[in-house]
Amino acid sequence: MGRVLTVMAVGAGAMTVSHANDSYFWVVSQFSKMDVATAYRSHTAATLFMGLVTISAVWLVSMVAL
Repeated sequence: MGRVLTVMAVGAGAMTVSHANDSYFWVVSQFSKMDVATAYRSHTAATLFMGLVTISAVWLVSMVAL
């Protein structure tokens, strides 16, 4: 279980704060027709929130499972 939680934590960290050097940032911003300034604010904040929620969920599961 520890290895699974480690992989999940690494994945949560990898998706946190996707920014302009990430191709996912450009895919989301271009397909949604956002200008770059709006994409910086919204996409970066959304991926920060997504990463924090995910790492919190991993931590909660580790408290129960380990």
